[in-house]
Amino acid sequence: MSDRTRDGYFRSLQSHVFSTLGGKPLLEIKPQDVERLLVDLRKRRSASTVNQVRTALSKVFSIAMRLDLVILNPVARTQKARRSEFDSTPVCLPLSKEEIRLLLAAANGTPMEAIINLFQATGMRRGELVGLRWGDIDFEQQTFSIERTLHREAITQPDGSRVSKVVVAPPKTASSRRVNQLTEPVVDIPRRHQMEQEIARQAAGGAWREEDYVFTNHLGGPLDESKLTKSFSRFLKRSGLRHIRIHDLRHTFATVLIEEDGRQLASVSQALGHSSIAITMDTYARTARIETQATSRMTEIMYPDRGKQTPIEVPAPRKVASIGRGSRRAN
Repeated sequence: MSDRTRDGYFRSLQSHVFSTLGGKPLLEIKPQDVERLLVDLRKRRSASTVNQVRTALSKVFSIAMRLDLVILNPVARTQKARRSEFDSTPVCLPLSKEEIRLLLAAANGTPMEAIINLFQATGMRRGELVGLRWGDIDFEQQTFSIERTLHREAITQPDGSRVSKVVVAPPKTASSRRVNQLTEPVVDIPRRHQMEQEIARQAAGGAWREEDYVFTNHLGGPLDESKLTKSFSRFLKRSGLRHIRIHDLRHTFATVLIEEDGRQLASVSQALGHSSIAITMDTYARTARIETQATSRMTEIMYPDRGKQTPIEVPAPRKVASIGRGSRRAN
């Protein structure tokens, strides 16, 4: 979604919120008013978008309470919107193990090698990846810390024109601030990338921006999220690989690990920076076919003399169709 399209989308959403609440003063807004707004909004928007509106309204009332403008937060007495089984997301089918190997082989020796390997090995978010600084990587302990996220934000000027800038922000949630482990084969790749970056720094001379980012543009500035997305798409096309979004490498990380062993659910959830296992379950339980693992294991318990049962592979669709508008902030 372009900045202009996104701006128009949220403008219409804002207009709908105010018209539904009837322009009432904050003190007169009751829980049923907010509930009616959320129910009405859910008829045409995704659960994720509705919950974003609910969160924004709740923050408004929290501030109003601190200023003694209202006594209670009516949003606190409403229910979060839930995703229907008919809702879907723009998530592509995660890569299979064989597709992961093909992807890594195609990336070997290319400018995308370090990005793809680190993204796939850690499951971090796109904004976390471009926000990674060298000081966040401990090569001796083989760990990396998620301390920030980067995203491009469009700002409307007084004259009506729009400019965009890269914004550095804290991680998505408190649990998103985390320290994860790297293994020997993976940690070697950022080491090589660091040497390649030094060559680029020397070539740029005084034009180089010393900001310590692991992944940069040609002058050392932070890597633009949208340009990274386009570069990844072009890379897949050149390599003859199936198209997925770069964020789907995060989905692949979770799905493959959970499918390999459902007992890894808690550790996968922590690695992803989810605030609870419930979020991980809700997002990945279907693609990882956890229910297949459960029934297969029960069959082994019931019929131990027949050995381990191999679940039948059910062909999955190439892509989950997109119905809802989805959310900018990814899980």
